Amino acid sequence: MQQRRVGDLSVSAVGLGCMPLSNGRMVNLREQALQTVHTALDQGVTLLDTANIYAPSWDAIGHNEALVAETLRTYTGHAPLTDVLVTTKGGITRSLGEEWGRDSSPQALHRACEGSLRALDVSCIDLYQHHRHDPAMTYIDQVRALQLLKDEGLVRGIGLSNVTEAELDLAIGELGSASDGGVVSVQNELSPRYRADLDVLARCEREGIAFLPWSPLGGATHAKDVGSRFAAFADVADAIGATPQEVTLAWLLRMSPVMIPIPGATRPETITSIVRSTTLELTDEQFATLQATTPEHTSMYPEDQPRSPLR
Repeated sequence: MQQRRVGDLSVSAVGLGCMPLSNGRMVNLREQALQTVHTALDQGVTLLDTANIYAPSWDAIGHNEALVAETLRTYTGHAPLTDVLVTTKGGITRSLGEEWGRDSSPQALHRACEGSLRALDVSCIDLYQHHRHDPAMTYIDQVRALQLLKDEGLVRGIGLSNVTEAELDLAIGELGSASDGGVVSVQNELSPRYRADLDVLARCEREGIAFLPWSPLGGATHAKDVGSRFAAFADVADAIGATPQEVTLAWLLRMSPVMIPIPGATRPETITSIVRSTTLELTDEQFATLQATTPEHTSMYPEDQPRSPLR
């Protein structure tokens, strides 16, 4: 498996987004969920992405984090678990009656982080990412709240999610960039259908900050339709004997050396396909053809929707 950097750590070029393992029918398919992650570990995936709110209901906060912890605890394969980077997030709230909100106050982030520590069964979180902007606070104050967690020794690395270039600039100014031990990752939406944050990607590349695109295939409901919605991806897939989904991940990997896609999976077979994408080599012409496709620029979870998203 080719490797990429998150701060001073080397991780697999593709990670695993674990959110789908706590959604819908997967809640009752625990063994399948465990087997899916174990297969990822066996095949060299060393980045697992989760969040405290990835849960089937408001009163099961930490469900996905606890599942990730269980997969590591029960793993009996040969992959060294010391190489595995678990990333989680805080800053979105869920409360009684599925009321969604944002709270990035120092007190709230501290509570969320402590909950994640318990769910993950660790004493320090390797990479803690601020989930989404809290409109009740200035962004710089939210960034400073993250630094407090690091100062206390609760987290090792700090990442940001769903940020604009202006917010990233503020965070770098306050915390420093990856080379300074400051912001080491950004997790924003990026896929064939949504490419509105290419300015953020470009800034990450200049700063050496890992860019982890969430929903890299366009989200669970659209992933199977990548080839039909974007014919160029199907054409390239036919030409090289791959699937449109594999070509999509290969396209993202080719786009930037800081790119680490984190597609979700609920079956071991999907893991094999995800890993295969890292072995595909697109020609310059094929890559240019994919780059020239027209995105829809419709976010999976737009900021102006009334309920806060999982992502």
